[in-house]
Amino acid sequence: MRSLRKAERALVTAERAALTALLAFMVTLAFLQVVLRQVGLRTGVNLSVLWGDTLLRHLVMWVGFLGAGVAAAADKQFAMDAAAHAMAGRAKAAAAALCQAFAAVVSACLLRASWAYLQQQREHAGILFSAFGVHVPAWWFEAVAPFGFALLAAHYALKTVLSGHAAATGRLEGAAP
Repeated sequence: MRSLRKAERALVTAERAALTALLAFMVTLAFLQVVLRQVGLRTGVNLSVLWGDTLLRHLVMWVGFLGAGVAAAADKQFAMDAAAHAMAGRAKAAAAALCQAFAAVVSACLLRASWAYLQQQREHAGILFSAFGVHVPAWWFEAVAPFGFALLAAHYALKTVLSGHAAATGRLEGAAP
């Protein structure tokens, strides 16, 4: 069980690093857009990064899924186990394992559906924007859905195993609150 906790900590560390980098990039790009537009208003020249707003809108989804993964790992997602608050000990750990298993299955189903959608989008590759002579296909950013649902499924599967082990052994330090 220690190796599973270590693997999840490593995954959360990577997610947080990606979140930090994405948010720093997004804030910088948004600030640049505002400055360029203000300069453009004063000079009468239309200034902005043409693809900036489109990129920012799509990166919001990436940040959302990465944040959801971190929240799932920390048991800070929306409460799915209201009945578990009235339980204690092994029963609470078992209820947590059941809820987490359900969330893992739902996430896996959404992963499968979003993967099928992504495959269709790749076949009919539309260009989202062009930057520096590179045509950026829309599916590159739509890949966030299967990626995000895979992250959630992995977190919930790990939580299911840890809570199930806690329920079975009575060692409740790994159980969800």
